[in-house]
Amino acid sequence: MKTRLVLLLILLVSTARPQITPQQEKELFSRIDEMFSQVSEILGMKILRPVPRAVITRDKIRDYIERRMGEALKPGELRAQELVLKKFGFLPSDYDLKSQMVDLLTEQAAAFYDFKQKKLYLSSWIPPGMQDMALVHELAHALADQHFNLEKFIEKSGDDDDAATARGAVVEGQASWVMTEYLARQIGQSLRTSPQLAHSAIAASAQAAKEFPVFGAAPLYLRETLLFPYTQGMLFQQAVYEKQGRAAFAEVFRRAPATSQQVIHAEKYFSRAPASKPGLPAAPPGPGFKKLMAGTIGQLDLQILIEQSVGEKEARELGPRWKGGRYALWENPKTRRSVLYYSVEWESEADASRYWDLYQKICAQKWKQLRVAVEQPGERTGAGDDGRFTWTLKGTTFTAIEGREE
Repeated sequence: MKTRLVLLLILLVSTARPQITPQQEKELFSRIDEMFSQVSEILGMKILRPVPRAVITRDKIRDYIERRMGEALKPGELRAQELVLKKFGFLPSDYDLKSQMVDLLTEQAAAFYDFKQKKLYLSSWIPPGMQDMALVHELAHALADQHFNLEKFIEKSGDDDDAATARGAVVEGQASWVMTEYLARQIGQSLRTSPQLAHSAIAASAQAAKEFPVFGAAPLYLRETLLFPYTQGMLFQQAVYEKQGRAAFAEVFRRAPATSQQVIHAEKYFSRAPASKPGLPAAPPGPGFKKLMAGTIGQLDLQILIEQSVGEKEARELGPRWKGGRYALWENPKTRRSVLYYSVEWESEADASRYWDLYQKICAQKWKQLRVAVEQPGERTGAGDDGRFTWTLKGTTFTAIEGREE
């Protein structure tokens, strides 16, 4: 599902501190060339050109995020994304996605690399102990951009939301890996010989995330999808490195993972396990309806959906059994009624049946009212907060239609 609203290559680790003075800025940036050389050595990629850099204030970061969001999204696209997330139950019905995302990114942005300007920005309030790691992270983005063009790399996912999530994990996961390797070398260690350091770094990141009030109050879906590229992405990069050595750093860009499942389970990336494309009803839900948005549902999406309503244990057990998922959102522009179609295929009929059993609990959580009118083998119909629904189970595939007029 589309959650990467703006391609801001941001290091999400900052906390408010005193402003960097001009003298501190000069001293800090005087070390960048040496840092960039070390990043180049770690990745085995040549530096093709220097990277401009600047310090930026919190207000300027907020302005930048709002401007980039406006540039990156077509008119109505943000509303469509928000509506899809609410129809699935990932966001409360009164949640303002745009303002909350701006608050969320502004709160946490320690540094970012602007792939259009080819310029690195460091927040003016970042504490001294985090400055080097922030710069190294962004320099890793800059070097990858010089060799693989990060904007085009992300765009190659097209309308495949889950593929975009996977490619985002490549970009942020590699930069997080380089940052962790750089810090490890400062104390005579390396991810090359001590892979457990990757897990330690992720645990530290999870602990640090608790310091942010906006992040802590955000819905589970936003918290998980924001952290996923950095945390699971780094573990994915580590797994590819352990198998391929230094060649792994270019390989993940040349042959990117196709799904969030391949990021979570690197063995599926190596085996090139493809996602299925379960069918959706082709016809609109009625006269006057137009397709507002369509895309894919990945393992990450399904795990979060199950976890927030049923529990982490069920999510971790059933999530890896995902084979493929698709959705389409239709809307009548006059009435503003929207209808969600989605379909998920599982590895076995038993897995699909298990999801079938869980899904009523999921809907009981996302709706205030849930009434099952007809229940028969392989089909349930009824009504929820936003209209009639039909859930079907056929073999390994579960399909839902939700939001039709009663």
